[in-house]
Amino acid sequence: MGLAGEKFQLGTVGALSLSVVSSVSIVICNKALMSALGFIFATTLTSWHLLVTFCSLHVALCMKLFEHKPFDARTVMGFGVLNGISIGLLNLSLGFNSVGFYQMTKLAIIPCTVILETLFFRKKFRLVF
Repeated sequence: MGLAGEKFQLGTVGALSLSVVSSVSIVICNKALMSALGFIFATTLTSWHLLVTFCSLHVALCMKLFEHKPFDARTVMGFGVLNGISIGLLNLSLGFNSVGFYQMTKLAIIPCTVILETLFFRKKFRLVF
């Protein structure tokens, strides 16, 4: 494997690590807001998260950190609505459960999604290592 392959793996590992660290940090902060400070507005919290994500991606696009690609607006809007509902329900779950239980529930979404897509959409998945 050449230098380009090593850079790709390093970038991928770095991106995945940053994703995990930021996700766990956000969860811990959300739990502190809801438990210790009594912040009960999970929908508002979700809106703030989505707004910060939108602004961050817009800045990254302006800095040419990634390339804009055409997309089907209807599909993206449907995904956006479902994603917003999902995040809202996860924040609601976080308000009533421990961080550990929340993380396990969040991780369980991945295999459940794979099973549902396999059963209902006949989608096939392959393992890539």
